[in-house]
Amino acid sequence: MPGPASGCRDTVTSSSWTRMLGVRRVGAVLVFAIGWLVVLAQPASAHTVSGLGATNWASNITSISPQVPGLTVRLVEDGSRLEVSNTGPQITVIGYEGEPYLRVGLDGVYENLESPATYLNCSRAGCSIPVGVNVGGAPRWKKISSGHIARYHDHRTHWMGSVPPPDVQRAPNQVHIEANWTVTMMQGSTLITVKGNYIWIPGSSPVPWIVVAVVLVGVGAGLGLLGLWGAPLAIAAVVVTLNDLYHAIGIAWFWSGNFTYRFEKFFSGSYYSMVGWILGFVGAWLLVRRRVDGLYATVFAGGSAALFTGLLDITVLSRSQAPFTASITIDRITVAVSLGLGLGVAVGALIAIRATKPQLDGDYDDYDDADLEDQDLEDDDAASADEGEGAAVSDLPTPIGAAGPEHNGKSGAPAPPDPTATAPSENPSDG
Repeated sequence: MPGPASGCRDTVTSSSWTRMLGVRRVGAVLVFAIGWLVVLAQPASAHTVSGLGATNWASNITSISPQVPGLTVRLVEDGSRLEVSNTGPQITVIGYEGEPYLRVGLDGVYENLESPATYLNCSRAGCSIPVGVNVGGAPRWKKISSGHIARYHDHRTHWMGSVPPPDVQRAPNQVHIEANWTVTMMQGSTLITVKGNYIWIPGSSPVPWIVVAVVLVGVGAGLGLLGLWGAPLAIAAVVVTLNDLYHAIGIAWFWSGNFTYRFEKFFSGSYYSMVGWILGFVGAWLLVRRRVDGLYATVFAGGSAALFTGLLDITVLSRSQAPFTASITIDRITVAVSLGLGLGVAVGALIAIRATKPQLDGDYDDYDDADLEDQDLEDDDAASADEGEGAAVSDLPTPIGAAGPEHNGKSGAPAPPDPTATAPSENPSDG
């Protein structure tokens, strides 16, 4: 007869599998949702700043003449935008056709709606010029900011082609000063000239970083093969998650602007990774507690880091410039860790899932297989003892007056005599 522990085991196993199936369903939904985001989103803009990702082009300012008090001009976001800050008398930036384009001063920033530059500079790629723009007519100024700083895409300051120029194609491993550029401004009657250039700087070989990533894949997978899917795999999952989070912050804070502006860029550029970060920390907590559900969360977190940081930013490993607050070397390290260790912990968790039978969790954590087997043995022994006791009692003589089958079920009342039966002899010697 099965004991209560056997029923408990069935209940626990069923409960564990039910929970794991639930996690699988949730994971499948999340994977589908993020996959859909990848299809709909533009991966190229996910890890770029002002439309610029990893590149071999570098822009520089070589001179500002004359030097004007209160005026600061610099390239920001890897040369993708030009920043003009002015706390002195009003400055007017000249557009591509010699027309007034921007006014910058203490009373704010204004753009000329009759300037083609207003539309061409809307992004790094530019926008179309509306019909009816009169570049030679009187300016129509529109206030776009109350501050004294303007940041805009000036296409004179960076390479606009989709492929490198011929001389770079002939010798891609050499440095090329490709072009010198000039941006002019006016302060009253004073002409201010800002000069600079953009340079082709070849990147380094990605092979060493790929080797690092492969080694990290082996480390993560090895944790699953060795059955170290508790605290060791949890630590690896936390490392991947923190690394991925730091990488996203490093990109967002490369934008020029205040904290609110950068935080908005952080959220809009990493919302698809946030689910992975949450599951990374939750999965690590579950793994420390030896919960099988933590393995499923870790698969998702590691895969998310490998996909959204490792693969999407893999060009960082072979480029000389990248939009990142720290050095290019630090950026490469974060990409290699997300790609290698992210994929490694995902693979290690999958291996552990296949190699590990359903674990007891919830309110039944204190039960293990040995406890349940011992309980079954105790129940079987108790059942055998009950059966033996019942057999011993049935062998004893029935007490006088006790109920028995010959009493017709009436306790203490003898059965009536059978009239057809022969009366027994009272003399033992009668034959």
